[in-house]
Amino acid sequence: MAAGRGRGRYRCPIEGRVVTLGQTGVQLDRPMRLVWQSGGFGRWHLTEPGEFDARRLERVAGRVLGPGCVVSDYYAPDRARPAGWDKAAGLRLVDATEPGDRTDWLVNEPLVYRRCVACDGRVPDLPEHHVPTEWTPRRTEAMRGRSRHTRTWVPVDQGPHPADSLACPDCDPRRT
Repeated sequence: MAAGRGRGRYRCPIEGRVVTLGQTGVQLDRPMRLVWQSGGFGRWHLTEPGEFDARRLERVAGRVLGPGCVVSDYYAPDRARPAGWDKAAGLRLVDATEPGDRTDWLVNEPLVYRRCVACDGRVPDLPEHHVPTEWTPRRTEAMRGRSRHTRTWVPVDQGPHPADSLACPDCDPRRT
């Protein structure tokens, strides 16, 4: 269920966040599309998506999510839902009636984790974690160990580190 170098972690194409297959993510078994369904929301009737739902719709832009694509378990098509959910407004994954060419389907790959060049912490190898210019980390120490008994502080390599090298969110100088 959770195999590979990414240990079953994928980036959900709908939400853009990391999900773990079998825990916070599900794998689709058929071609599906993300659609907005108008309907009730409490005592209101919604006819168009709000800001967050519109961003999620835009992220997949009408593309077909193919078999094998891993999405957040919130969108699991076969998940048990409360009574009346089918009449509620919101985003839904529905079967793609005309899926089109298989080469255009969206199927995400498992994330590959690499080491931050400054602190040696694990970070997904994604474009947003690569610093485009030569850089120095924004911190001087990193914590290692999970329990309070094994937790220690280790020094962070202050560099300078080469352009396009991998930085974890704690070391990345672009973050505040």
